[in-house]
Parts: sequence; C-alpha cells; structure tokens
Amino acid sequence: MWLAWLKFALIAASLVSTGCTWRVRESNILFPRASAGADVAALQNAFPVYTPEEFYLQIPDARLYGVMLLRPDARATVLYFGGNGYRIAKDAENTIQAYGSLPVNLVLVDHRGYGASSGVPSMDDLMADAVRVYDHVIAEAALSALPVVVHGHSLGSFMAGHVASERTLAGLVLESTVTTTEDWTRFLRSRQPWWAKALVWRVVPEGSLAGRGNLGVVSALNEPVLFAVGAADTVTAPAFSRRLFDLCPLPASQKTLLEVAGASHQSVTRTVEFRETMLRFVDSLGEPQVLSP
Repeated sequence: MWLAWLKFALIAASLVSTGCTWRVRESNILFPRASAGADVAALQNAFPVYTPEEFYLQIPDARLYGVMLLRPDARATVLYFGGNGYRIAKDAENTIQAYGSLPVNLVLVDHRGYGASSGVPSMDDLMADAVRVYDHVIAEAALSALPVVVHGHSLGSFMAGHVASERTLAGLVLESTVTTTEDWTRFLRSRQPWWAKALVWRVVPEGSLAGRGNLGVVSALNEPVLFAVGAADTVTAPAFSRRLFDLCPLPASQKTLLEVAGASHQSVTRTVEFRETMLRFVDSLGEPQVLSP
C-alpha cells in the first residue's frame, strides 16, 4: 500500500516540480479508515480453537478497539500491530490463520483512527498507543502469566520496536521492517522510472517521520528478536532486515533472520517457513513468566 501510494505521489510531484526535493510528511503516509469492529461470532465459528473477546482501551484523546483471542493450550501471547491500513474487521482472519496452528493467544488492535478505534493518527501518538496497549495486555489476568511477544508488520514494526525500546519484552518480531525512513524513501525513489528520478532528485521524510525506523532500536535490544521478510518484498526490501540483523548485538542464539523465498510484503506470515520458525521462537521462550511495565 505504501509503495503504490508513494509511486503515485512521486509521479505527481515530478509533474509539478522543476527538479528538486519531495518532502514526505505524515499526511502522505497515514490514511485513517473507520469501520465497524470484528464479527466476533463469525471468528468463533471460523476458528473454534479460540475464544474471542472484544475490549476497548480508553486513553485521553482516543478509544482503542481490540480483540483478544484466547486458547487453552497457549504457551505465549502475541500482541500484533498490523501495517498501515490494518483493520481487525477486514484483516483479522489472515492474522489468525497465520497463527492458528501455533500455541499462542493473539491480541489484535486497530490503530487510532482506523477500524473501530477513534482518534486522529500521528506517528508520535501511534508509538505511545502501542506502549499503552502492551501495558494493558500484560495487566490482563488471563494473560499475565504468559510470555508476551510483540509482533509488528511494516508500519506496525515501528510500533513494536518502540515498545521494545520502552519495555523489556519476552520476544520481538519485526516483519517487513526498515532501518530508517530516510533509507526507505531513498530505496523507493531508486525504484522509480528514470524520468521521475531526473525530476525529483531527493525524497526526504520530514517532521515526525524523520529518523523513524528500527536502526536505533536494535542496538539496545535485550530480548530475543525475529526479523522476518519476504525475499520478493519490493516495499521494505530484505536488505533492511539483513542490516538490522547484522547490527543487532544480541548473541546468535537470541536473534533470527527469516528471509522467505518468493514471499512478498504481505505474504510472509502465510508461509510454512514462518510458522515453523515462529514455533521454535515460542519454544525458546521457556516457561511462562510474569512481566511488568
């Protein structure tokens, strides 16, 4: 989604530009889309191993909507932050299918301004919300005795990385992530036609987008981390995950890089390779533990 929109925006910018810098702002990235919440009864019927429970988290300027999916054989809980445009009502089934064969509870949440969550999204608020949701999850009685793994995809990987920078997690999954927004916008520009690159020489993230990403996060990680990316990902290139893996100072036993052949930006978690790797990741967490903010 990000790549398709940025291609359009870059071409549009090139038509009105005399050949300079296109400055990417939040308004070029965040597109809130409201919708109803999940059909909990339908989820229960489709995935009987889970018991789904809706919840709302009231914060000062928004009301966040989420769904907890609990299963009796769970050995961990995965708190999942989807990419830009992720909405539980539309996307929950794909996420549940990805994890359905694994012994984990799932917690899904709509970003503020998306799905059934209220509020106006900004990068700073999305990061703060992610920490609030994590704190809510580990305080839940049904979840407090289990390790909590935070999994973020694409934009959600920024949120997951931010939670890891603010809290000590049982585990972290960064799927289709990037080093920095500066590296990412340079990569996207490199994929444009020659004539567009000739007219728009630089693409630079500004304001709250500047410096975002997980380059700074990985240097201070103190929890096991899994980097997952599709080898055919043309939105967040595998090179970003490889570099983050290489720069992460954790011992080899605490970090994993999964690059799935043929997988795209959206399809990594639908693969056998991801499920097998994630099962080993969950197994490595050991016995349930009590976590605190």
